[in-house]
Amino acid sequence: MSGDYEGPKRREAKLRNRAARRTRWLQRKWRVSAKGNSFLNVDGHNLGVHMNKFKRWGYRIGSRFSAKTYATKDEAKLALFDDFRAATQDDDRLWASD
Repeated sequence: MSGDYEGPKRREAKLRNRAARRTRWLQRKWRVSAKGNSFLNVDGHNLGVHMNKFKRWGYRIGSRFSAKTYATKDEAKLALFDDFRAATQDDDRLWASD
């Protein structure tokens, strides 16, 4: 045992915060573009979900589109959260107001 009590508490809090943010992600106020796609602007990052010609859902972060498609809009939004969070996980100010 290392006797480190703060490290595990900090990691657990971080995991709990991420899970709560992921749950609230779907409840955010998503705007609708002129083409009918849902999108968010998060601190200079334009994030969106869209349906392709095969009636499958995908997402984009800026001009980078997802390679994988999803059966539902909510699945695409959650995948967008995971990808965006992985890309910006060191930037806590992006996630402070969520």
